Amino acid sequence: MGDRRGIEPVRYSTSGIAPGERHEAWSDRGWPSIAALFESTPIGPFSTSAENVHLDAIAVSYSTGTARLLERTPARIAADRIDILGVGLLLEGEMQGVADKREFETRAGEILLFDIAQPITMTMSIARSIQMAIPRALAEAELGPVAELHGLVIGRAEAALLHTHLHKLSEALHLIPIGDAPRLARTLLDLLVVAVHASAGSARRVPEPALGMAARARVEIHANLESPSLGVASLCRRLKVSRSTLHRLFEKEGGVQTYIRNCRLNAARIALLDADNDERIGAMAERLGFSDAAHLSRLFRARFGETPSQCRAGPKG
Repeated sequence: MGDRRGIEPVRYSTSGIAPGERHEAWSDRGWPSIAALFESTPIGPFSTSAENVHLDAIAVSYSTGTARLLERTPARIAADRIDILGVGLLLEGEMQGVADKREFETRAGEILLFDIAQPITMTMSIARSIQMAIPRALAEAELGPVAELHGLVIGRAEAALLHTHLHKLSEALHLIPIGDAPRLARTLLDLLVVAVHASAGSARRVPEPALGMAARARVEIHANLESPSLGVASLCRRLKVSRSTLHRLFEKEGGVQTYIRNCRLNAARIALLDADNDERIGAMAERLGFSDAAHLSRLFRARFGETPSQCRAGPKG
């Protein structure tokens, strides 16, 4: 009958580490942690947590983390010789960057593919994400040359099947016998192939406006989410752009202030979902630039359909 034990993820969190030591401790983790792949620079205070599982040859990581700049440099590539197709599915947050010479922007519900044997630089906001690491030989047997997928963004609609499957999988792992891990890996790879094929004619690789200034603006925002002075005037001063230019950069998000507010609400939600975070909601509201707990609660409910207290309590029965 095979091994009937359930699949148990390996959990990691920086919550028990002194704030000033968290990034260094995370950076020192070895493969298959994403920390082993990139030179990392935190954007603001750093924290992260993850649940990692190996399904046969495919590594899967469910993670939550604060904003950071990640760089896969030629020196790093030559030193570690790790040879995989990286798959990043965003649940919340956003990523922008350059994969070799291809600019990309990835938003919640979308998938970024990257060849870890090629350079890539990306800025990640405060985010929840799922990452998969697939050995090159396995990926190329189904998808062709991995190098051609470097920087490919798969849209929400095309990614939906894989997104739903990965989300449900995390809830059911403890029920699935270890002996069935190869079947799960096969299913994940098949759903990724379906998503890549579906996106062939519709992949969005170069967003508008151009990434350079937009990425800089987002880095400034995520680095200063807890600053009471964060706003249009301070961003224009730091970026040396006019108000009209800044507003054009965030036109799709409803404007700069809307983007900042939503980033702060996302940061609050991620903190509330962290079982190790016992920060009072009033203190969280003050830290993230809301006038008080009631102000945060009203905006939080409008965005997420529940109050901060309900979010922290989790689903009922």
